[in-house]
Amino acid sequence: MIQRIQSLFLFLVFVSGLATFFFPIASFWGELDVIRLGAIGVEDLSPSPSDTEWPNTILLLVVLGLITLMAFVAIFLYKRRKVQVRLIMFGLLLNIIYLALIFFYYVPELEALTQTSADYIREPGIYLPIVSIVFLILANRFIMKDEKLIRSADRLR
Repeated sequence: MIQRIQSLFLFLVFVSGLATFFFPIASFWGELDVIRLGAIGVEDLSPSPSDTEWPNTILLLVVLGLITLMAFVAIFLYKRRKVQVRLIMFGLLLNIIYLALIFFYYVPELEALTQTSADYIREPGIYLPIVSIVFLILANRFIMKDEKLIRSADRLR
């Protein structure tokens, strides 16, 4: 049934995935440059934009799109709990890959280009994948609880 609690958690993963498209992930404040990293791209907010070629964020966009699509599809697979659990595990893996791309590829590259350090605290886009991971873990826990309940009911017959 769609009204189960794990469906609500998966819907919240979907909403947080959509919101991540619109919120910045990190800001870089330098003497000459003000850069904002988002899932859609790198935005130069400097008074006089530079000619620097910023890294392409298509990989972030694809991984985030897969996370969002996975959550949406998993909502409607409520009759196939094992497939739903596999999709959730895949979503957890994608979220970890998304965060690893941010912290180990894009941020160090932008820090080297701007000669500044990243500011994550003020940007809500960095918290949404973490919230998504928490909701995926909760959805997985409740699906496993339902699976256990159904298995115990089958034993009684």
